[in-house]
Amino acid sequence: MNYNNVKAILSSATFTGGLLFLSAVAAFVWANISPDTYHWVWSAPHTINIGSHIEKILENGVEVEKMTYFLSFTIKSWELIVNDLLMAVFFFSVGVEIKREFIAGKLSSFNKAILPVAAALGGMLVPAITYFIFDHQGLAQRGWGIPMATDIAFSLAVISLLVKRVPLSLKVFLMALAVADDIGAIIVIAFFYTDHLNIQALLIGLFGVVFLFAANKARIRGKGFYYIIGVVLIWTQFLESGVHATLAGLLTGFAFPCNVGLSPKEYAEKAQKLIDKLKNVKTEEVITKGVPSDEVAHTYSELRKLGSEAENPMLSVEHSLAPYIALVIMPIFALANAGVTLGEGGLFQTLATPVAMGVGLGLLLGKPVGIFLMTFVFVKLKIGKLPEGVNWKQILGMGMIAGMGFTMSIFVTGLAFRTGDTSLMEIAKQYTDEAKMGILIASLLAAILGYTFLFVCSKSKKKH
Repeated sequence: MNYNNVKAILSSATFTGGLLFLSAVAAFVWANISPDTYHWVWSAPHTINIGSHIEKILENGVEVEKMTYFLSFTIKSWELIVNDLLMAVFFFSVGVEIKREFIAGKLSSFNKAILPVAAALGGMLVPAITYFIFDHQGLAQRGWGIPMATDIAFSLAVISLLVKRVPLSLKVFLMALAVADDIGAIIVIAFFYTDHLNIQALLIGLFGVVFLFAANKARIRGKGFYYIIGVVLIWTQFLESGVHATLAGLLTGFAFPCNVGLSPKEYAEKAQKLIDKLKNVKTEEVITKGVPSDEVAHTYSELRKLGSEAENPMLSVEHSLAPYIALVIMPIFALANAGVTLGEGGLFQTLATPVAMGVGLGLLLGKPVGIFLMTFVFVKLKIGKLPEGVNWKQILGMGMIAGMGFTMSIFVTGLAFRTGDTSLMEIAKQYTDEAKMGILIASLLAAILGYTFLFVCSKSKKKH
């Protein structure tokens, strides 16, 4: 098996979805076998010391040895690092992806966007209403946003297993729906799960966003420039403002430049001149014991700079980040957040609670019902039309798969029940665990039911 085959397997939706699932299972098992170590690793503060050095000092006239460090710092918790820093990188990639879809993708025109956006809206409203049926008092009512989300990685992994039985247009429709769903989840986080605001910090962060958009218009294309402003001026200020710092990542992604520096014709002409220059170099002067001549090295450098000038920074960063998001950030997020410790009542008692029921049924029933109904209404009103080759049974089955909320639902859970009231801390943790359990079970059932339903109602494609 060569490198390209391994790379294709690692980047496939099936593999990345499976890795995410295994990470969630590992977190759940770890949290129940050894809850103390799980919570110590992810939730407890940790001090990191670098460069130890023993110094002899006098204390009360007595010489004693004291350990000092070149660098020493304490982090509040690794869970906080994952959710506020690594997830900001994830949301940055989401912002870039959404911008691409609006500019030249599945949401780039009214006709392309209207049906998946409408389906996503139905798949958000009905689950939220379902949750309210079960939970409408006190802190518990804040969880209405949890079952509104669809996990892109998991849902695409499941529908990819059906590639021989469902049309590609159904997968494209699910991808567009999931992107629109992400936009809805981001709006919910920004407007409904921000408890306090530091207006000054928020204004500075927003100024940074406007500055990046202006730089984009001015055709400043250096990726490092956007990274530095995004971290120093936007992420840190959003973190200080009370608005969740992951939104800084999203807005930085929106502001990332999307214009190419050279047309294909201009690139080809300039590249050809440099290639011709290399062809004219005498063979014996090209490389000496592995060291290229100054002329050759300079030409190589010019070719590399030409490629950087011609590329689209937005697509470049999306492609370069994709493996780190799928293979590192998302599994770590699952490992840090899916560790639900079962109480004395066990699994079934946890699932029978109003919060777990509201979340679970919102995802398992509310999602497919909302997606199907809104799609049906828009098609019958002739506002949109079904994707080519897709039937109504497949729309329902796809809606079931969209009930896999996992990543975004767990992320929203961490915000929904967040409270500064010490008297509510214990109940908030209980609600968080119940919601996460509802998400895990509902996502698993949604995958099984959606896959089975689509497998049964879709005929295998004939080979030509």
